Amino acid sequence: MEQVKKALGTLKENWILAIPIYLTRLIPALLSIYIFSEISTELINMISVEEIGETQHVLENYEQVTRDFFQANRDFILASVLVAVMGLLMNFIAVPATFGMIKENLEQGEKLDFSRIFPNAGRYFGKYLLYRIGKLALWIFLVLLSILVIALVALVGTRVDEGLAVLLVMLIGMAFILLAAVLHLIFKLWFPAMVLEDLGVFEGLKEAFRKSKVCFWPLFAGFLGIRITAWITNMFVNMLIGEVAYLTSFINNIIPTVATVTLLIFYMLIYRKTQKELVNTPESG
Repeated sequence: MEQVKKALGTLKENWILAIPIYLTRLIPALLSIYIFSEISTELINMISVEEIGETQHVLENYEQVTRDFFQANRDFILASVLVAVMGLLMNFIAVPATFGMIKENLEQGEKLDFSRIFPNAGRYFGKYLLYRIGKLALWIFLVLLSILVIALVALVGTRVDEGLAVLLVMLIGMAFILLAAVLHLIFKLWFPAMVLEDLGVFEGLKEAFRKSKVCFWPLFAGFLGIRITAWITNMFVNMLIGEVAYLTSFINNIIPTVATVTLLIFYMLIYRKTQKELVNTPESG
């Protein structure tokens, strides 16, 4: 847990690291609340009390009522999509900027300020885009592979023994879920490898696997510890403050942001530590 403590200390000294991620969470949340409030009011005003109470009216005019409902919800759906896209675009600025600033702090030891956000976002945007595309492609491949294998086992197994086929499908499904969980953790070192060692997407993935052989269990412990602590803390805070629309969004996003940024720093620290250990320990054979 030494690296977790260092990560928390780094964030405490450089709180500016949390700003990009916090805004990425906060702004879409506030917009969602505003849009939902406005369109909900419009929907309520559109439907009269008499029509709500007249079941026969709804049954006789089912097509028209359905058409009106989807028409009224079109703006809400469109706005929701736009908010989601905006959040994704903000993420593509915030994450590379945060990783870049963490690297600067680790290498130079200087306290960070706002002026470092956009230069780092621009510097690592391309790498982050390739990383996201590469990760998406691998997940799609894994899902398709699991479906194919399970389908083949089920098809062949049912011709031999249905009970055995069901058992094999369950075991293979569990194996793929476990594989996905392990890969999810290993992928946490993928982008740090690309940033810290200035690698391409394939070289970064290769190094992530190489480093994970050494630091998998510390990585797992740190990831799980930070996530569980954040979840319990956030739940306790929610119980205290309740639901106060916009205020809740400001407060509810603090702890998840702190947890996320702490994890990003932790990934960089544990990768750097493992990198030094591998350099000082020559590979056998």
